[in-house]
Amino acid sequence: MKGKRILAGMLSTVLLTGALAGCGGTGTSSAGGTSAGGSVAADSAGSQAASGKKVTVNFLYWADDAQTKMVKASCRAYEKANPGVTIKEQALPADGTFDQYIQSAKEKGMLPNVSYMGEGDIQKYNEMGLLADISDIFEDGTVKEKLPAVTVRDPKTKKIIAVGLSNQINLLYYSKSKLKDAGIATPPTDVSKAWDWDTFVTNCKKLTKDSNGKTAADAGFDPSLVENYGLGFNCLREFHLFWGMYANGGGVVSADGTQFLMDKTESIEGVQKFADLINKDHVASSATYSYTGGAGAVADGIAAGYAMMINGSWDIANVKDNDDIGVGVLPKMKSAVTVNCGGPLVIYKTDDKDVLAASKKFYAYMVDPEQNLELVKSGAWLPNQSDWYTDSSLLSKWGNEYPTGAKEAILSYVNTKGAVAQWPAYYVPAYNKMNATFEKYIDKALTGKETAKQVFSECMPKIKKEFESGTVG
Repeated sequence: MKGKRILAGMLSTVLLTGALAGCGGTGTSSAGGTSAGGSVAADSAGSQAASGKKVTVNFLYWADDAQTKMVKASCRAYEKANPGVTIKEQALPADGTFDQYIQSAKEKGMLPNVSYMGEGDIQKYNEMGLLADISDIFEDGTVKEKLPAVTVRDPKTKKIIAVGLSNQINLLYYSKSKLKDAGIATPPTDVSKAWDWDTFVTNCKKLTKDSNGKTAADAGFDPSLVENYGLGFNCLREFHLFWGMYANGGGVVSADGTQFLMDKTESIEGVQKFADLINKDHVASSATYSYTGGAGAVADGIAAGYAMMINGSWDIANVKDNDDIGVGVLPKMKSAVTVNCGGPLVIYKTDDKDVLAASKKFYAYMVDPEQNLELVKSGAWLPNQSDWYTDSSLLSKWGNEYPTGAKEAILSYVNTKGAVAQWPAYYVPAYNKMNATFEKYIDKALTGKETAKQVFSECMPKIKKEFESGTVG
């Protein structure tokens, strides 16, 4: 299959390749302004001017060359508005080495003051006692209320330790022309009207064709000769696969972090439905848990022969100028839900009260959607702040150039109670070791060698023990 060859050749990238953070992203960016940083800028500038003391905030992030220019411009704008404060920024490549750098910096006693952090790493560094409690800047209004799904808390104290810079969610992308040719209506953008699973599979079959022109719904269809698949995945790592668990009424861990859900029958069945798309229904190409097609997979995938793709919202920036691509809500199994992610921004503990205060002011500036408006307008980021999804004056600032259906689908998810499941990496200390164990087993289900029920019976006892440990290590 042409699509298989092209997608197999894509460079693997970690999900954390966002322009300032997030599960994915693009080079689409421009300098953030200072229009909404007024109170932060004025307070900080006033305190610095009064004391006459100069403060340096060390800021570490990941970015490519284009993104680095944008971040530097934002830092210079902040310095201009805040005399006496110097932001010493350092960019690392988005190649998965960020965690190693932090570990090394810790050993040398050279940790930054503010940095990006991978979703899966935040509870590790919190458990190590490195992250500052930033609840005060939320309580005093310095930082406006953020979406619950991107707010990260200490599991024990419930104090806020970070917020995601972007609210990235899983969406269903599709080719308008391919659906039209197959006589299929475009996916709904209203969560309450999401395709049920049977409808979704039926449509995927109509869109899947072999080299003889037969669809997966036709007699005589040959799954070994597929040229065009109905569905493609950006990847099948946890952000995507765990969605199936939640959509089927199960999950990984309850939202309050107390109940283990992975071994529920509903969770197992949700994963089996994913595996069936590949091995039973033959509407999706073979993929393993470690597979990733890169952050910009949708345009490439549709060009390669896929009719629909499941991917994160960060890819909106890559397809918003492609008139053939639209966006809808994901199909429902038992529930119509999506999963969110978004690389958090953190502050490290320090005994220097002036540096900590300056770091918190800079933090407030960086997590303000207004300061990252060009990224939000591009679709690389989505607003992390609640009122940006309800206030008409703020709603008018973003999403108007997104692909057909994208803004409507996003608003439907965010404004529908219970429709966004927070990625448990944010709040489960044992998440990384749980996922590492899961990864060792799950490919047997995805490749059809065993059923999901068989695989889960093998790995869930260990994963449940890891969860119950309540610790990262």
